[in-house]
Amino acid sequence: MSLSRVKWGAVTITGLLLLVIALGVILRLQSLSKALLTQQNRQLAQEKVSAEMIANNVLRATVLFSDIAQATHNANQVSNAESERRVVVIRKLVKGSSCATELVPRPAADQLRAHRDKVRTGSASTDTGESAG
Repeated sequence: MSLSRVKWGAVTITGLLLLVIALGVILRLQSLSKALLTQQNRQLAQEKVSAEMIANNVLRATVLFSDIAQATHNANQVSNAESERRVVVIRKLVKGSSCATELVPRPAADQLRAHRDKVRTGSASTDTGESAG
């Protein structure tokens, strides 16, 4: 076949058809890519919201624990101050008494210390409904 016998109209139409098909395939691939990116974007947005909620909950828990620790510390300071005040009052009351100079028997002192420790640990824990005695 020589170049003069080729029908240039048919070649042009075939070339244009191939170009249209190629553009259609490219358009379809871009459309699929856009849909995939949109889905990934939605998923990442949901993950972001979830991560923010978790972070906020962690911050709230941290603040709560800090508040509890501060309240416990304040309660312990008040209790210690009250105990010191009681010691001063007791010393004033027994200052002139002759029995105040005698030593407390060791078993009695040990029982008093054990009772004190039980009361202190009982005030730091939750109320079990039992009496301290």
